[in-house]
Amino acid sequence: MGFVYNGSFMATRASAFMGSGGRRIAIQIGYLVLGLVVGFGLLPALIYFAGNALLGPYEGSGVGTTYGSLFKGLGAGSIAAWTVVLGPSALYVLFRLLRAWWRLGA
Repeated sequence: MGFVYNGSFMATRASAFMGSGGRRIAIQIGYLVLGLVVGFGLLPALIYFAGNALLGPYEGSGVGTTYGSLFKGLGAGSIAAWTVVLGPSALYVLFRLLRAWWRLGA
């Protein structure tokens, strides 16, 4: 027997998942993914430009070199590289936890 598509059943399951709780979870997952995108895409470039502005240029430096060393560090299990990538998402989770803790006390 092949796949039987039941439109009303599928719509009910989708609306049950995307109810008020499911929608909040989807939004939270979206924020976490945004944090990962910032950690992978934007933060290494910001680190390079801030270092270049504050410390000055040095031989062999570049945005591509910064991304290369970040990805090498991720592969080697460097705590610094993983902190750069996961930092924005971790800060968001910390903010959510502190906010929930604050609300419990109020």
